[in-house]
Amino acid sequence: MFDTNMLHNALNILITLSALLVAILLATGCTQLADGLLECSQSFIGPGYAAGAIAALSALKIAVNIMRDGVAGLIKPQPPVDN
Repeated sequence: MFDTNMLHNALNILITLSALLVAILLATGCTQLADGLLECSQSFIGPGYAAGAIAALSALKIAVNIMRDGVAGLIKPQPPVDN
């Protein structure tokens, strides 16, 4: 059987790394404008890549949750973890 918990945790790590990518964008020359947009003409990486990666990974994580627990599982209380 496929381990959805492992995939779920891997996606959490990738989403966190995506946030790191945004930090890298800012460090490589992107600037945030007053309206919140990123201006990256001085950077070698475009912000669209980071936005696309974050959106795709987040959507995949939600899809895994739905496949594992169904749509109702998105809002049901989780059982306690046994130690």
